[in-house]
Amino acid sequence: MGKIEFLASIPPIQSGLKFGGDGARVQFDIPETYLSEAIKLVTCKNKVLKITVEIKEG
Repeated sequence: MGKIEFLASIPPIQSGLKFGGDGARVQFDIPETYLSEAIKLVTCKNKVLKITVEIKEG
């Protein structure tokens, strides 16, 4: 599978970023327009992912 790309934001709620003894967890809000890309994440369960974050200006 190639890249999975979509725009997203971290929700402004306390559980958007969680830190604990075993590391951290991040939740993303993904717009409906990127739902077809987000659905591809289902195939990524139990796989190691390389995450790159870029801030989109504007």
